[in-house]
Amino acid sequence: MQYNCEITAQKVSCFPGSSKITLIDGTFKALSDIQIGDKVLVNKHNTYEPVISFIHAKREGLFGFLAINIQSVMSNLSYTLYVSTNHLIFDFDSGKAKFAGKFHIDDRVQLIENNEIVPGQIISIGSTKQEGYYAPMTPSGTIVINGVVASNYATVSNHDLAHKVMSIYRWWIHLIGESKWNEEIPWMLQIMLTIEKMIK
Repeated sequence: MQYNCEITAQKVSCFPGSSKITLIDGTFKALSDIQIGDKVLVNKHNTYEPVISFIHAKREGLFGFLAINIQSVMSNLSYTLYVSTNHLIFDFDSGKAKFAGKFHIDDRVQLIENNEIVPGQIISIGSTKQEGYYAPMTPSGTIVINGVVASNYATVSNHDLAHKVMSIYRWWIHLIGESKWNEEIPWMLQIMLTIEKMIK
């Protein structure tokens, strides 16, 4: 099924639990099994950082995701990213993050191969339902999901602004630790989304 990946209003589900994360020892781990403190690949040059929190997560239930099929321009390897339309992923040509729902066939995203960022061309876009949703947070605000470079953030269109605002949240976690799973996005991001809508 072909899907024109234009963003629509929906629950912020981010990534399903089946998504694969690269650990510092080079092995892969399902996002549903990731623990606070696990060191995960976040960018090129073997950059690994601890997962310090989950912005929101829900282990049970079926949720809707885009299925973005990608082919590496360098290696011809195939990748599939499952992501909600309103989560930010990185465009290869501009280097900027934008909503997954704003990407189209033939657009290029950022992949990690041989410790470098390489272009991955979108060859098809579909939709699927999968178990659970998760939005891991790292100090840099980025993470590599199924080989694709993604932001930690959703709903707010500006990755850099979201990362700056969420520094307060990261500081709070540093002080008191993280003790629970939040199903809804933090109030700070909700306020930013409201402001964005007012400006537009």
